[in-house]
Amino acid sequence: MTVRSAFGRFRPSALLGLTVTALAIGSASTSLNPLPGAALAADAGGVAGSGNCDGDPGGYGSMLAGYESGAHGQYATNPNSTATGLYQLTVAALKDAGYITSVSGTTGFGEDDWSNVTWSGKDGIYSRAQYMANTQAQANSLEAYTAKNLSYISGYYTDGQVINGVTMTNGGAAAAVHMLGSGGFRKWADSGFAPSGLSPSIAAAHNMTQEEYQQHLMERVASGGCFDPANITAAAPTTQDGTPVQDLPEIFLMPWENPFPPTVLFPGSI
Repeated sequence: MTVRSAFGRFRPSALLGLTVTALAIGSASTSLNPLPGAALAADAGGVAGSGNCDGDPGGYGSMLAGYESGAHGQYATNPNSTATGLYQLTVAALKDAGYITSVSGTTGFGEDDWSNVTWSGKDGIYSRAQYMANTQAQANSLEAYTAKNLSYISGYYTDGQVINGVTMTNGGAAAAVHMLGSGGFRKWADSGFAPSGLSPSIAAAHNMTQEEYQQHLMERVASGGCFDPANITAAAPTTQDGTPVQDLPEIFLMPWENPFPPTVLFPGSI
């Protein structure tokens, strides 16, 4: 699935009438205007939350990246957390996914190099820089982390149940728990998936009321409805400025010097 707009971690929603302020990712704060969740599902060939899905089931990663990193892509960082890459996985999430074995001291936020982190070597990754440069490893880590999250909330929802008028699938539940965390999702489920089950302080940290937070989560549930979170297609790699790697001109790929430079002509020299 192709995401055609820039997204923030918390995006304005034309689908549900939600307006929020995007987080500053990396060193820049950007005002973003994304596609609504229904448009994302339509782009994938299905209808969000309807069970009528005929698009690429591997598009869960692209959908989630739209919420999490957007135009910043695989190199996205967050100045207020350790969230990293396309899917904004934190140090704790990468440890849960098997990519990090231990952490010594405090890990810096934003663009920190994570020199205090010991990597497991999974997928050949031994540093944050290597992880950010490898979209396949990012997809694999999301797949592993999502599987853990879904196991943590097993029994708190049923694939196919209708919640607030939206069908809750595994993809929708995965999209919601990615934001809430497993503990937050369980509390939300215990409330009957009502705004009262959401933390008012966390909602406020996202510049939302509990009702707005509820609307945003239901959009995630709807947007994830047509995707299989156990089958994630890796994104095409880009450079740090967002240029697709396969489209780089040859001069970017190796040292190059023209052995026959053009003759420079000055006025009056002809």
